[in-house]
Amino acid sequence: MTPKQELESLFMILELEWNEDEWIQFISEDKWTDAEQLIKTKQMVKPFDLGLLIGLGFIYEKKRLFQEACELYDDAAQFMNLMQKEKLFREKHRLFEKYTETRPKIVFFVKPNLDTFLNPVIEYFSDSYRTMKLIITDLKQIDDGMKWADICWFEWCDNLLIYGSKLPLAEKKTMVCKLHSYEAFTSYIYHVRWNSVDKLIFDGEHIKEYVFDQVKSLQEEQTITIANGVDLDQYTFKQREKGFHIAYVGYINYKKGPMLLLQAFKAIYDRDPRYKLFIAGRYQDIRYQLYFKQMIEELNLTENVYLDGWQTDMNQYLEDKHYLISTSLLESQQMSIMEAMAKGIKPLIHNFYGAKKIYNQAFVWNTIDELVDMITENHYSSNQYRTFIEEHYSYKNQMEKISHLVHHFIKTARNNKKNNFSLPKITVGIVNYNYSRFLDQCLQSVLHQTYPNIEIIIVDDHSSDDSVKKIEAFQENYPQIKTIYHQKNIGMADAAFSEIFEKASGEYVLPVSADDFLAHDNVLFDFMECFVEQEDLDYVYGDFLLVNSDGKTIGKWTYKSYTEDEVICRIFERKGSGVFPMVGLFKLSFYRNHNYSWIADPKNLYAGDTLNSIVNIERGWNIHYLNKPVYCYRRHQNSFTYDIDKRIPSIIYVMEYIIEHFSEEVYLPFIKWRELKETQKKALKYFIIGKVYSDTAIEYQNNGFTRHLDQEAKKKCVHPLIEKMQHYFDLSLASGGGTYLNSINHIKEELNQVLK
Repeated sequence: MTPKQELESLFMILELEWNEDEWIQFISEDKWTDAEQLIKTKQMVKPFDLGLLIGLGFIYEKKRLFQEACELYDDAAQFMNLMQKEKLFREKHRLFEKYTETRPKIVFFVKPNLDTFLNPVIEYFSDSYRTMKLIITDLKQIDDGMKWADICWFEWCDNLLIYGSKLPLAEKKTMVCKLHSYEAFTSYIYHVRWNSVDKLIFDGEHIKEYVFDQVKSLQEEQTITIANGVDLDQYTFKQREKGFHIAYVGYINYKKGPMLLLQAFKAIYDRDPRYKLFIAGRYQDIRYQLYFKQMIEELNLTENVYLDGWQTDMNQYLEDKHYLISTSLLESQQMSIMEAMAKGIKPLIHNFYGAKKIYNQAFVWNTIDELVDMITENHYSSNQYRTFIEEHYSYKNQMEKISHLVHHFIKTARNNKKNNFSLPKITVGIVNYNYSRFLDQCLQSVLHQTYPNIEIIIVDDHSSDDSVKKIEAFQENYPQIKTIYHQKNIGMADAAFSEIFEKASGEYVLPVSADDFLAHDNVLFDFMECFVEQEDLDYVYGDFLLVNSDGKTIGKWTYKSYTEDEVICRIFERKGSGVFPMVGLFKLSFYRNHNYSWIADPKNLYAGDTLNSIVNIERGWNIHYLNKPVYCYRRHQNSFTYDIDKRIPSIIYVMEYIIEHFSEEVYLPFIKWRELKETQKKALKYFIIGKVYSDTAIEYQNNGFTRHLDQEAKKKCVHPLIEKMQHYFDLSLASGGGTYLNSINHIKEELNQVLK
């Protein structure tokens, strides 16, 4: 098989679209380097395209760069569905087994043209880590970037961080933000979800103090101050003498104090006209351009002020300068000052907010007179200026601080990270009581699942047939099967479910009755796909196929999606019957993280699934409907219960739970409750509930559940419902519901006629 055929086969296995792109043609011609470079070019636009990731991994594998190949396949796995992921693992399992560790990954998010401070940081980390810079033009790019990375670095505290901090992934990723002075004075800082941010890096203590005063939710342990550093190797140092060339570097806008700049230089010029001002920067407001042109002429400075425009090579530009002046009102550091000092140039720093926390106060002036004295005095020491930067703001020292921070987070991320191919374990819990004849089909439907990471727990409720013998035979051949044997029959499926939820070692749980079975071999994959696509889900259910005792399909139960209020309302309308099945895939962390349990109450033998559904809704779980058959429910003689004496108390149990824990606006939404007075509301509510119980009594008196009973036995069965009816009618009348008296008497008379 040629390399091209081999790659095409891999694409087919993974169900990826195969296009005869130019890089594939290079592969067919064994031009591996050309193919690699072309893919990398395409990845600048589509960094997480599955075809490109697999293609580049394949190229590295052929070039025997196995570590890099494994990393690319690992990247691709993060953007695959579970079936694709499992197939990729099977195809490349030898590679993954040998190269289990991938290099840590850092993604850097930044807007276009705002990466000046970021590029040296990326370059620094690229030797030890896998780095990716994403220039964000669409916020949705952040989703994939965060999915890819171990550490998510936001270079500015702007709307990119606001968006990223509110993604579900933010809770699982290490989030780092660099806050420069600009963002501190915008509304951005108030909209970030700060409990998602692991570390906020300030480049000055004065900015940190201001932000802390504004954002009360920010904690001290979330922050660190690491100033920007100067790469001393980029700035040629020399011993300088006093001279007359003063440089100003930066944009010309209100933050830079442009009017103070001209007035200050005028005072210097008046003291000694040999001084010249060289301005390297751009106007950001046409009004300053007009002002500068006018005032330079008015102050007779046309021969001493030079507008040199924006400079790209500061080292060269500053070579003949003797001073660098700053007239800003606030800076985080003002890197141009530090770059000048690295060359041995004397700084002249106006006392902007926080200046003395950054610089030696000997470099700082308050008044123009102080500035003039500072520049005309004899003291000038290039060594002092250079040494100050070396000791406080060298790039090497600052990057070591950042490196220490990142290394700590990488270590933590590595300890928490799972291999992309380690699929979460699913515990399938099987509840059995005298279902030996059905156990084979049930167990085989689980064991034949294509999902590879399964634990099976069988709870046998003291069966009297040969179930235990059959279970033990399965257990000998399948070590993933665990058992719980009851020493006496409990007779409650909910008790068995509770045990399964407690003993499960999986991250997800699927409860199954031993007389039923899974609908097809990919049920678990279908369930897990839902959890992968929606990470905040707690439970997924699907449709049922109805089968007879021989396992032949005889019908189907199709469900739908419901809102939480719809579920409660429908259960109340259906007299305690559930509206969706509780035989689906549960996320176990929903229970364990909140110390919840599956409720098993002996007073509620036949509606435990319905009760647990409404309790979990009250707890705030998130559910999802999978529009596929997932479960085969077997209809046979023993699958129906006619124990009406126990069924009716369960109905009452569920109805009373809803009445006690939910608003009448939820379970009786057809009434305009807010238009009623409190006394009217109570009287009407109790009357309607009483009528619901009377209707339920009539229904059970007439339906098939009591057809095997004589009239006296029927009366006895529905008596608890009649007692509840009377209780609520009494409450209605006691709450001022006298207007309902005739209706109540009519209902009672109708009920008596039915019971005769």
